[in-house]
Amino acid sequence: MRLRFVIFLILLVPQWLWAEILTIDQAIDLALRNNESYQKVVYEEERANQKVIEAQASALPQFDASLTYLRNWELSSTVISFNGQPQVLKIGTNNNYTAGLTITQPIYVGGKVFTAMSIARQYRKFARQQRRMAEQELKLGVIKAYYGAVMADELLKVAVESESLATMSQNVVEKMFSQGLVSDYEVLRAKVRVANAKPATIQARAQAKLAHKNLNNLIGRPLDQTSELQFDMDSSIYDISISNLDSAKAVAISRRPEIEMNRRQTEMLKKAVSIAWGNWRPSIFFSTSLQYQAQSDRDRFPKGSDFLRSSYSAISIQVPIFDSWRTVAQAKQAKIDLAQSKLSQSELEDNIKLDVEQSWWNYRQARESLASQGQVVEMARRGLDIAKVRYENGVGTQLEMFDAEVALTSAETIRIQAFYNLVTGYASLKKALGEEDLLK
Repeated sequence: MRLRFVIFLILLVPQWLWAEILTIDQAIDLALRNNESYQKVVYEEERANQKVIEAQASALPQFDASLTYLRNWELSSTVISFNGQPQVLKIGTNNNYTAGLTITQPIYVGGKVFTAMSIARQYRKFARQQRRMAEQELKLGVIKAYYGAVMADELLKVAVESESLATMSQNVVEKMFSQGLVSDYEVLRAKVRVANAKPATIQARAQAKLAHKNLNNLIGRPLDQTSELQFDMDSSIYDISISNLDSAKAVAISRRPEIEMNRRQTEMLKKAVSIAWGNWRPSIFFSTSLQYQAQSDRDRFPKGSDFLRSSYSAISIQVPIFDSWRTVAQAKQAKIDLAQSKLSQSELEDNIKLDVEQSWWNYRQARESLASQGQVVEMARRGLDIAKVRYENGVGTQLEMFDAEVALTSAETIRIQAFYNLVTGYASLKKALGEEDLLK
C-alpha cells in the first residue's frame, strides 16, 4: 500500500522537477566534446600536424632493408667450345640468398621538398584557424538553440496562461449568465474563445519539445533527455558599446579567422606555383647499399661464412627534357588559383565589414525593443484586472475583457522574443568582432 502511494506521488510531481539543470556554459562544453561536425574539424587539425611530419620526412634519408630467396627450378645453360668439342655449362645455383640495406638521401629535388615543408606548415596554421572558426560557429549555434528552447518554454507558459485566462473568463461569464446578467450569446463567445486557445497551447508544447530535441542533437545528447534551462532576463548582462563602427570593423578584420585562413591559403598557392615549376628542374639523389649474398645447390640454409659481402654508393641525376607541356599547364593552373585567392581577400574583408555593421544594428534593434517592453507586461496585466472588475460590475463589456487578455498575451510574447533577439544578437555581434567568448 505504501509503495503504491509513493508511486502515485512520483507521478504527480511535474517532470521538470526530475530534469537535470543545464546551463549555457555546460551546453557549449558538451557540444565541443560531442558534436560530430566539430570533431571532424579537430581531426583535420591533427591531420595537418601529421602532414608537417610527412613533408619533413621527404628531406630525410630513407632506410630500406630487403631479404630475398630465389629458387631456380631449371638452371640456364650455355655452350662453349673446349678442345674443339662443345661443352654445356650450367649457369647459377639452385638456391640464392640475398640480404641488403639501402640508404637513399635526396640532395636536390628541384626545390620541391623544402617548398612542400613550407606548404605543410602553412596548412597547419590554416587548419588551426579553421578549427577556431568552427568553434565560434558551434558556440553561436548552441547559444541560439539553447535560448531558442528557453523561448519555446516561455511561450508555452504564455499559451497555458492564455488558455487559463480564457477558462477563467468563461467561468465568470457563466456565473453572470446564471444570475441573468448576460445573454447566452456571451457564454457562447467565451466557450469559443477557450476552444480557440487550446490549439495554440498544443502547438506551443510541440514546439518546446522540438526545441529541446534540437538542442540535444547539437550538443550530442539523447534527443529525449530532459533538462531545466537556466537564464537571466537582466538585459544589462548583454551590454556592448561601439563608439566607432569603422574602428570595430578594422578590429574584426584583424581578429577573424577567415582572414587568417585566406592569408595562409594564398601563401600555400604561392608555394604551389614554385612546386609546379620545380618539375622542370633536375633532381639529385645519393644512395648507398650493403648486401650479403650466398649461393648453394644443397637444400639447406647456408652458414654465415658462405655469405659474400658487397657494397656500393651512387649519385644519380635526373634532368627533365620534355613532358608534353604538362609542367607549363600545372604552373598556369597554380597561378590562376593564386589570383583567385588574392581577389577573394578583398571580397572577404567587405563581407566582414558588412557582417559587423548588420550585427551591430540587429543588436541595437533588439536592445531597444526589449527596453520598450519594460513595463508593458505589468501594465497589460493591470489592464486585464481592471477589465475583469468592470465586466463583473456591469460597467465594461465582454469584448473589452477579451481585448485585455489578448493584449497581455501579446505583450508577454513580444517580451520573450525580444529577449531571445537580444541574447542571440549580442552573441552574433561578438562573433562578428572576432571575439572568442560570445556571452561575456
